Amino acid sequence: MSVFPRISFSLLGAALLAASNQAQVAPAAPPAHSHHVEHLDQFVVSAGHDAKTSFDVAQGTHVLAGEELHRLAQATLGETLATVPGVSSTYHGPGASRPVIRGLGGERVRVLEGGLGALDVSSLSPDHNTAIEPLFASRIEVLRGPSTLLYGSSAIGGVVNVIDNAIPAAKAEARLHGAAELRAGGAARERTGVVSLGSGAGPFATQLNALVRRTRDAAIPGVARIDEEAPARQTRGSLPSSGSDTLSGSLGGAYFWATGRAGAAISRIENDYGVPTGATPPTSIRLRRTRLDLEAESTRAFGAFRGANVKFGLADYTHSELSGSDIETTFNNKAWEGRLELPHAPLGGVTGMVGVQAAHSDFDVAGDEVVSPGSRTTSAALFALEEVKLGDRATLQFGGRYEGQVIKLGAVDPTLPRVPGYAARSGQKKKADGVSGSLGLVVTPAKDWAIAAALTRSERLPTAQELFSNGPHGATRAYEVGTSALGRERSTGFDASVRRRAGFVTGSIGGFVNHFRGFVFERELPAGAIPETRNEDGLTPYQFVATDADFRGGEIDLLLHLIETQHHRLHLGLSADSVRATEKKSNRPLPRIPPLRHGARLSYEDGRWHAVIEAQRAAPQGRLAPGETYTPGYTLLNASVSVLLPTRHARYEVFARGHNLTDAEARVHGSFLKEFAPLPGRGVLAGVRVSF
Repeated sequence: MSVFPRISFSLLGAALLAASNQAQVAPAAPPAHSHHVEHLDQFVVSAGHDAKTSFDVAQGTHVLAGEELHRLAQATLGETLATVPGVSSTYHGPGASRPVIRGLGGERVRVLEGGLGALDVSSLSPDHNTAIEPLFASRIEVLRGPSTLLYGSSAIGGVVNVIDNAIPAAKAEARLHGAAELRAGGAARERTGVVSLGSGAGPFATQLNALVRRTRDAAIPGVARIDEEAPARQTRGSLPSSGSDTLSGSLGGAYFWATGRAGAAISRIENDYGVPTGATPPTSIRLRRTRLDLEAESTRAFGAFRGANVKFGLADYTHSELSGSDIETTFNNKAWEGRLELPHAPLGGVTGMVGVQAAHSDFDVAGDEVVSPGSRTTSAALFALEEVKLGDRATLQFGGRYEGQVIKLGAVDPTLPRVPGYAARSGQKKKADGVSGSLGLVVTPAKDWAIAAALTRSERLPTAQELFSNGPHGATRAYEVGTSALGRERSTGFDASVRRRAGFVTGSIGGFVNHFRGFVFERELPAGAIPETRNEDGLTPYQFVATDADFRGGEIDLLLHLIETQHHRLHLGLSADSVRATEKKSNRPLPRIPPLRHGARLSYEDGRWHAVIEAQRAAPQGRLAPGETYTPGYTLLNASVSVLLPTRHARYEVFARGHNLTDAEARVHGSFLKEFAPLPGRGVLAGVRVSF
């Protein structure tokens, strides 16, 4: 039985969309305190140079902005997005969590900061948090499905683009403007302060952002560890080694002229957080990153082009993994990335853009857990994204990308264990290239309705970790070994969705099929494959191998406009997502695939008050890969309320948010730490935000 028909809201959603033809409600102008701007009407900056909404893009997208982003923003990017349809998280404790899109994570999800890579090492391991602060974001865009054409082969699963205002995007409207927020409470007894100040005079604008956050060990229901080696006595109600201290900030400026702008920003993040592995002494990570960003754009036409947009980022990243107060392993990454986008003039009815992208990473690791040797990775790419109107009701979108990559190894320990398929030597080079293409069609058969379909063929190039790892990895409790002959990972994907942006019911229903040739994942090796002298902690040995695999599933994101007047809104949101991933040759499930989820959200607003109550159910996960264990289902109940208190010179918002109000025990199937770290228990966070 296919997965998508089993989604519990699918039949209900289709019926409601059809029935809404008989119950038209003219959309009213949003109240002053509207938390919800329709997702389908949100412009998606990440989808190309010309402004397009989610309604117009062939691929599935989701945009978090405004009050919805404020309500969902948490300390990590993964947990901020964990309730978005089609998105789950790696959850490695409250301090580290990365997005997983349609069951794909790590190097298959491209996490961007203002359109450029995060320039950290978060994709190497789930205990490495992204060096991005969600509370600085003005919007977060999620592109589900392959988005390789614009952002690289590591976007084969999707793209998450975090957009902030570190470099001002528009002239300042006042000499001094900004916002500040204080929040406290929650399951982790969080204390956070955020300040954002902007100013400008004439063609100049500047922006200053600063944040300080401290959290304690999170409150949980029951005990943390449930594995076979759990101690007989555990502290109940607390997740040991889960607190954090964060200090982050940026300073940027921009100069504007009639046909463009140019700007720069420098940012710094310092994040010390615990990793609740159950180890004694406790494990923690000390993360530091300094980054310089440069941007310039021009709308002045030249030659065949309508303008140009250039971005460049340069980062110095390091993090140390500590056991107690002793540093065990240190990761360093000096990296840069740049891209140039050139929108061109219409060519026989075809509009779009061409571009180039280049990136370089100088990665080094030293200490007791050297999983992968140091390496230098350089890549370059050419891409194009085009569209043509097919009459008044259809748009064809198509494009292509060529990418080349060179990995050069640093020093390799000659005494590493010999495993079949593994070969590495100091100074070795691994070259690879790949070609990707896509074809999408958006048809509007009636006003405010769209049917979208996209066919994409993508090629992902193997990473240094997948090729050359050979060492212990305590974060995943594995001894990881690469396969040096891995080639391109090829994906052929098809997405289809039905969307509606006005009426009693709005939203989208969609499904996808994604077939991989040479899908790379970690397969368990026989016991004793790694000598005890190299694997002193008895970690389970795994090797990166390639196989054919199929991913199938779908998402639902619907909004019922129960009351829609000028001053009052009452909305019921329904969502669901599911993915089924199978190794084709053996017909076995792939590891760490999220279970079926469905949820409902009731929200009310009247221009001053805003209240939300929501519940999300994660089904039990019993489709298990070899070595996995069953994960029980759970239901999370959340609620929030806020009130606006406007004054003559400022606007105050007082808010309170309750998470996991039933104190349910919830363990994330896709987490390597599910037997050590449940999600936080009941907590109420309160705060005040002022803007002027």
